[in-house]
Amino acid sequence: MKPSSLAKQPAPGSARARAEALRDLLRGRHRLLVLTHNNPDPDSLGGAVGLQEFARKAAGIESRLAITGKILRAENQAMVRELAIQMDRVTDVKLSDFDCVALVDTQPGFGHTHVPTGLAVDIVLDHHVCPDASGNLRDVAFVDVRSDIGATSSLVAGHLLEAGVRPSAEVATALAYGIKTDTADLSRNVSELDLRAWEFLAPFLDRKRLVAITNPRLPLAYFQTLKDALSKLRLYDGLVLCSLGRTPSAEMVAEVADLLLRYEGAKAVFCGGLVGTNYHVSVRTEIGGDAWRLIRASMDGEAGSCGGHGSVAGGAIQLDTADARTLRRLERRLERNILKAMGMAGTNPAALGAADE
Repeated sequence: MKPSSLAKQPAPGSARARAEALRDLLRGRHRLLVLTHNNPDPDSLGGAVGLQEFARKAAGIESRLAITGKILRAENQAMVRELAIQMDRVTDVKLSDFDCVALVDTQPGFGHTHVPTGLAVDIVLDHHVCPDASGNLRDVAFVDVRSDIGATSSLVAGHLLEAGVRPSAEVATALAYGIKTDTADLSRNVSELDLRAWEFLAPFLDRKRLVAITNPRLPLAYFQTLKDALSKLRLYDGLVLCSLGRTPSAEMVAEVADLLLRYEGAKAVFCGGLVGTNYHVSVRTEIGGDAWRLIRASMDGEAGSCGGHGSVAGGAIQLDTADARTLRRLERRLERNILKAMGMAGTNPAALGAADE
């Protein structure tokens, strides 16, 4: 099934109308709480601080950003540090202080997102698609979900552009880095809006800090995880499968998937890793591939959720127990499903060394 946009148009007509509708909603509120998925990545962080900038400069209201998880990946930590991004733990925020709540780069009902019980969401800005979550958007006042856009940061930058807001260097750099990561340097899932957003942000960037964010120092544990991952590759014709086993973060699963797509001849990559009792999955395909179809097929019959667009998709499966036997059985089921989806059922894999001989 081909994914379709879940956008509920906030106002008919142009991009300018969307920005005006968002501004009008915010002008009628007093204080905004911005939430994203549990362990935010650069696109969610960029989109979040971009929305805060929009709220302050276009609508005149203050806001706070709150998260439920942690900033785990080295580049993401560098982004927060270099750009002085301020955030709180959701548990430390007095929710009654806010009369407007926004979800950025995610949607209600997504498995990697926690919305406090009883908290109503007023704004959703996202570029992922997941039909199973669409029913959770019915009561949201402003929904802008466009799966044809490469990055949520592009969507938010577009609202700033249409509202005539000049972003600060910090916000522009955050949005630009969000676009950079989710579109692989404007090389995948790129729309006209992604290109316009980048051009709009370029004059305001702090390029020195952007370089510092992109190339942070990495701990020894990163290279150990990478070594272990490479030792577990299963290579088929055009398909790369990789299990990280137990891993400290879902971000590492996505990072290894991005790296393995560079393997010569790879048409699709499926990478998984266990974080706590959640098995996280990242799928990457070559340009023009359908990662969303592939991840849905691979997770068929499993208790989890997934989302994606174009050549990028991700998901998580909840396990009752996280012992080694349960993990092995899950990974065998996923492998069977993905081989079936790619028309490779019954074929045998090769290891990395054997493929190079």
